[in-house]
Amino acid sequence: MKKEETYFEQLERKRKSFAFKFAVFVIKIFFRRPKFVFTEREFPDEPIVLLANHVGKKVPAKIELYYPRPMMMWGTHEMTEGIKAVHKYLTVTYYHEKKHYPRWFAWSLGTLVCPFVYSFMKGLRVIPTYRDYRLVKTMKLSMQVRGEGKDIVIYPEDSSEGYKDELESFFAGFVSLLETFYRKGDDAPVFVTYYQRKTKTFIVSKQMRYSELKEKYGGFKEIATALKDEMNNLNKNN
Repeated sequence: MKKEETYFEQLERKRKSFAFKFAVFVIKIFFRRPKFVFTEREFPDEPIVLLANHVGKKVPAKIELYYPRPMMMWGTHEMTEGIKAVHKYLTVTYYHEKKHYPRWFAWSLGTLVCPFVYSFMKGLRVIPTYRDYRLVKTMKLSMQVRGEGKDIVIYPEDSSEGYKDELESFFAGFVSLLETFYRKGDDAPVFVTYYQRKTKTFIVSKQMRYSELKEKYGGFKEIATALKDEMNNLNKNN
């Protein structure tokens, strides 16, 4: 009996496909290499958890193409599924609800770019995220990624009202992941980064240990709010 592929084995196979490689070639024409500027010191030798602003499709694409270390990033599960799910996400959630395009234009644009986006998303290094019981899968895959020594990149901003330069709210799901690591004796280093569109630069914060955040701020929501403020301050002060 043929062994069933794991999620990561499927992903590696898809990344070798002509469709994915061609999509990467084209996207690199439009998304040029960004700079990474560190406010204190560069990333440590151990794997980190990096929180980033989303900036529409720009940051996930740039992270996929140019991030300097082995990594996986959290991303909505719809974009890791079939072409119908990707089409619905693009036409309804992304272009209409987040970008606020008229429904007819959102549907037309989403339909036009869907095949190309689907080819790219199939090979994107994404850990699918969920808002129901399937979040257990997200946590298990994240544990595996960290165990393999890879960074985890998370976009925690609440973008239900669109992507904003001044971030207003963070979902606290990433704190649950940090707490899971911590309970297993893994005090993960946390960094925050803000991508500045005008300068095409990732401004990276100082390193913070989860234990320090836990002691200073206490609850999940308080930690999420503090790191949201830290991300905004990176933009204001640099």
